Amino acid sequence: MARNSSASATILIAVGIVGICLFFLGAVAFLVFFRTFWFFKNGFAILGLICLIGLIAMIFLLAKGVSRRRLIARMGEYSALFGNRTVLRFEDMAAELGISPQRIKRDLRKAQKFLHFDLRLDTKETAVIKGEDTYRQYLESERLREERKKEEAERKRKLDDPDTAPLEAFKLEGYAMLERIKAANFALPGERISLKLSALEKTTSRIFDYVGQYPEKLPETRKLMNYHLPITLKLVEKYKEYECMEFKPRSVVETKEAIEKTLDTVDDAFNNFLEHLAHHDTLDVATDIDVLNRMLEQEGLTGNKINADDADDA
Repeated sequence: MARNSSASATILIAVGIVGICLFFLGAVAFLVFFRTFWFFKNGFAILGLICLIGLIAMIFLLAKGVSRRRLIARMGEYSALFGNRTVLRFEDMAAELGISPQRIKRDLRKAQKFLHFDLRLDTKETAVIKGEDTYRQYLESERLREERKKEEAERKRKLDDPDTAPLEAFKLEGYAMLERIKAANFALPGERISLKLSALEKTTSRIFDYVGQYPEKLPETRKLMNYHLPITLKLVEKYKEYECMEFKPRSVVETKEAIEKTLDTVDDAFNNFLEHLAHHDTLDVATDIDVLNRMLEQEGLTGNKINADDADDA
């Protein structure tokens, strides 16, 4: 990429030099021709003006090519500083090169417009990033950071609002405990315990999602949050502690087995609790369905009632 940029700068310089040479050759020919055919004075004046404009254009191209070549050389110096590193602060680069950080920033801004060096500024212009992959990772991390910042601001707003604070505190505390269970699951090597914890994670997450969708169910989760889930988390972390022991006495092995059985019981209980939360809603819906069917039947709008009426007419 740097070779292509250098070649384009060389072309600009060459075009400028050739243009200037052609101008002076043309100027000499112009003077000789003007002295011989002086009666074409006005035409020669226009031609001379055109040549002057061409000279200015060629000088501009020459200057631009020289400036670009110098920029390419400086960019090469900047790139050489990195070595195996992928990120450098401007202050460190300036100290090593003996130039100001502002000069480096100006060069990088110019280079990003028309050169193809793999050096880029970060969004705050505090450092230089080398490499396309590294820059993509940086942009992705910045995007995630901004999303977390927005989520945190939204969470703070909800916690400050008396209407939404209880539900937000419930979600904050609940998902924090759930993350600790996930962390323990990730650290434990056994497949059997991992399957049990994964099932428990899914069930608990469904409860949190359901309560988030129906905040009026929040009062019913008090025992879950104050007793059931904290004790379950304590058992999971104690199991993790036992698993890390090099020597496991028989009592530890038996306790681990008891914890595994208890996790099955807890998962069943949490599933039943989720069914309990949804029971009143489904019961209300079933009641509405029954009432609607009776009304339609009484008004003769169902198939059975209409068929009976037809039979009476016959």
